[in-house]
Amino acid sequence: MKTFTPFVLSFALISFLVQATASAQVINGRLIGSFYTYEKYDTVDVSKRFVRGFQSAIFDAAFSDFSIHTHFQVSGMLQKKLDERPDYRFYYVYGQWKNIFNTADLSFGRVPYFAGVGNGTIDGGLLTLRFAENKFRFTAYGGQTTPVEYELREWKKLKNNFTVGGQFLVNAIENARIGISYINRHRERVGYWASRADSLFNPFLVYVMPETEKEQYVSGDVSYRFGASRVYGRYDYDLSFKKMQRGQLGIRLGLFDDLSVSGDFIRREPRVMYNSFFSLFDLKSVDEFELGADYILFPDVRAFARGAYVKYSDDKGFRYTVGLVHRYIGLSYRGTTGYAGEQDNASIQATYPFFDNMFIPSLGVAYITYKLDKYAKREEGIATTLGATFRPMSQLSFDLQGQWLQNKIVRSDVRVFGKVNYWFTTQF
Repeated sequence: MKTFTPFVLSFALISFLVQATASAQVINGRLIGSFYTYEKYDTVDVSKRFVRGFQSAIFDAAFSDFSIHTHFQVSGMLQKKLDERPDYRFYYVYGQWKNIFNTADLSFGRVPYFAGVGNGTIDGGLLTLRFAENKFRFTAYGGQTTPVEYELREWKKLKNNFTVGGQFLVNAIENARIGISYINRHRERVGYWASRADSLFNPFLVYVMPETEKEQYVSGDVSYRFGASRVYGRYDYDLSFKKMQRGQLGIRLGLFDDLSVSGDFIRREPRVMYNSFFSLFDLKSVDEFELGADYILFPDVRAFARGAYVKYSDDKGFRYTVGLVHRYIGLSYRGTTGYAGEQDNASIQATYPFFDNMFIPSLGVAYITYKLDKYAKREEGIATTLGATFRPMSQLSFDLQGQWLQNKIVRSDVRVFGKVNYWFTTQF
């Protein structure tokens, strides 16, 4: 049986878009062109500068209760090589039909999903049902697991490369939200040829087809607000390894109008796909306890402090952050000690708009000192960014940023990033 490809779906979708735009109520989009330069050393003291270009297009068309959404990107080295092919990525290409019988929303194509423990993109469909004035909501999705490179290419066998899942949300209790979610994701791995030895130790080639990588989780989360305070809890269970994957409990208390405190506990198991190479290792969980406080000094100035104790399987660490945030400037000091190494980092970021937001320069400076362990020599590094955004009109903007880094590895690493944005909207 002939294998269908996503090109069939995308061609049908684009054909429908071309025919339907004449009756569209709103058409809007965004064109983004950008480049990034970096230096690569082939041998000692011999380097070459490369420039990589990106072109992205985001396009949406809405007519009545139906809409089409696309996000496409092509990238490649601007120093063209004969054996190089540009990278194409379709982050999403889907149609959406809203308010079906005032109850359901249906999306189909390359669809993004964000539903509790499950998030990502599928080549398939997503259905959302609403009941009792949106007090109850059920979301289900399923289809081919999207390629890691986000390409549009021939589909693999569905039984080895699929994703299904869903989420049930309850908003019937005032100020509370309860969610239960599930995901089952399979990703087929690429086979390869390898040398093996026979009984006489003579080598011969064998085609190895690895087992499909799998992950299957079920999760529950609850949040409750009372005044300016909030309590949140979450529990994820790994059905493949039959153990907890993540547990979290957090609380944020608004003590006064200008003071709030928070506390969080998180236990994390490494999120590893079943049958993957990393599932062979005996990976341990990590526990984190974090306390924090935010204080409004002035209407435009907020001070904050965070401190966290991290418990590893046979060691511990501590991290802390303090800082001041203003509408135009931010100051912070961060540090870590223990198993994660000793590190101290001071940074400043500043930006200020001129000429009614037409010209917005920005500056960032960071200084870091660190030791990988208590016996190592303390190293230091500095990084700076200098850039600006120029917006001559609301639909057009130009961004340019220079980046400079110096540390033990590189004496002077200079990079440049540039971007042009163009927004357009047509309403009929």
